[in-house]
Amino acid sequence: MLKQLERYEFTGYHASHIGALKSCADYYSMDISPAWLFGMTGQAFMMVTDEHLISPNVGLPEEEQFTLAANIGLRIQGRHTIQTDEAFKKQQQEVWEQARTALNQNKPVFAKEIGLGNETSLVYAYGERGYYTKSWHGGTGHEGADQEISWDTLGRNYCPCEQCRHRLLGPSTAAYLGKRRNDGGLLSLHWAETEEPISAKEALAAALRVVAAFNEQAEYTYGAGRFFTGARGIEQWINAIRSTEITGFYMGYYTDIWLESRHYAVQFLKEAQGRIVGADEELVTAHKQYELIRQAYAKLTGLFPWMQPMQPIADPFRRKEAIELLSEIKLLEQDANQALRQLLKKLA
Repeated sequence: MLKQLERYEFTGYHASHIGALKSCADYYSMDISPAWLFGMTGQAFMMVTDEHLISPNVGLPEEEQFTLAANIGLRIQGRHTIQTDEAFKKQQQEVWEQARTALNQNKPVFAKEIGLGNETSLVYAYGERGYYTKSWHGGTGHEGADQEISWDTLGRNYCPCEQCRHRLLGPSTAAYLGKRRNDGGLLSLHWAETEEPISAKEALAAALRVVAAFNEQAEYTYGAGRFFTGARGIEQWINAIRSTEITGFYMGYYTDIWLESRHYAVQFLKEAQGRIVGADEELVTAHKQYELIRQAYAKLTGLFPWMQPMQPIADPFRRKEAIELLSEIKLLEQDANQALRQLLKKLA
């Protein structure tokens, strides 16, 4: 290794881009709780699913979330772009140079589509040829995960661990380029610095504006994929269960992601009651609503604990119960979004 950061550790959240922010905050010894990060980036309150329920952790407005992180003292810079052909190769080189510069300045770096594809990995060091990362893949069954990753495989979903190293290079999901293209992918690499935070009241108002705009759009295109947000996202999830399109593996994956977010929504709204003045009633109302959502997701997790087989959900009774729970969650989420609108109105 030519340069290595100490005290930069993987945190292990299902929303691993938020986990990367927590790792950066911890690296800088910032007193920011996980709940505060989930809330002030909007992750606690967002909902998105892709058309076929096979691309978890894809489709969130990550660049906007990174911008929101500056409001609580964590300034994120970098690149997040879908590219092909020569433009892809050129930007791989540029990002490699930017990553080395950041690490040489002792700034923590993180990236997607390196190591474990759709998840965000920490880049804690670089060598002669490329990056060293920390991610979900490590330990028994993932021997070799600590090996150097060539800089020209960023965006190509390469992981050096025993389980992954022999898979074909390319985007981790067809959502970026479509099913028939393999000449590029997502280039997403960022680094963090600290800056002076704004008031908690202003930061929450900014986050809730981003949440409202995201959840209310209902449907949008990102890359080559179609995504569904808010209540419409839950409808798409229900449709995938009815049609038996979703596998048990992805059912458990999505359930864990959104249970985690709603778990931290509850904790965030409780923490905010002690830190934000003038919106007590609205914060209490939203807290109660998200606790109901958290409980419903906990029941869904009981039906589909991690990890499930990569096979259709054969049990019709389990499918029926999942549809009933998600239908309940959809209604609860609609009420929760209304509570957030009232909170935003009060903060403004």
